[in-house]
Amino acid sequence: MKNIYITLVFLAVVCKGQVGINTNTPAKTLDVNGTLNVRNEVRTGGTPSTIGSEGTSGQIFTVASATSDTWKTFQIANGTGSLSLFYLNTVKDNVGIQFTQSGSTGIYTMDAPYSASSWTYISGASDSFVVTRTDNKSKAILSFQTTVQIARPSGLSWSTGSASYACGIFLEKDGAAGVLKAVRNDVVRGIPGSYRVYNLNVTLDALAAGSYVVKAACTNRNLGSGSSLSVLGIGRAVDTSNLNSAMSQSTLTTSMLQTY
Repeated sequence: MKNIYITLVFLAVVCKGQVGINTNTPAKTLDVNGTLNVRNEVRTGGTPSTIGSEGTSGQIFTVASATSDTWKTFQIANGTGSLSLFYLNTVKDNVGIQFTQSGSTGIYTMDAPYSASSWTYISGASDSFVVTRTDNKSKAILSFQTTVQIARPSGLSWSTGSASYACGIFLEKDGAAGVLKAVRNDVVRGIPGSYRVYNLNVTLDALAAGSYVVKAACTNRNLGSGSSLSVLGIGRAVDTSNLNSAMSQSTLTTSMLQTY
């Protein structure tokens, strides 16, 4: 004699046409009190005579309105493997740096370690982010802006002065010392109090997974000497007759992209 086994699933059907699984008070046409496992596609937008859409590769399921859900295509930033913005932030610094004598006018080498004897960090122009993807395709886009001004030291009477300088971006990974990733030198010249806006933009490619810190630093090059010596302010007003801390502040904007 064969044994017949019958498995009962608690199913409630009410007169309004609502169906409940593991509930006898369904709130919607189909109300599942528990987990749902779908072994094939989910289709939406169907009619009694037309099967719904299962969506296409890369689309996501989204709420279109209070009574309608659908598949949605999102525009992803073009890039290696399609990159998407994961982090965006801007930091500011109103203190800056002041130099009162000439420094080195030598060349700079990429990936050289930070040296406090050659460079000075702008304390507030520092930001951190984390890369989680392990495909080494992530990138960070950095934009540093500051104001550079010259002033005449007390006791000097020059009418036109100049000062050369350089600013760079240093990158630290997982607590290691910072290394130089971008640099550009420039010069400001004119009457006492003359100033100009300085910009430095860099894209850091092929970032491996890890924790990163980016910092802006600057250095003095040739500020003159003797009766032609200039005082140099970077991100700092050194002649407040036509510049203040709000006008001279430094900003560092970080955009971090990872594969989608």
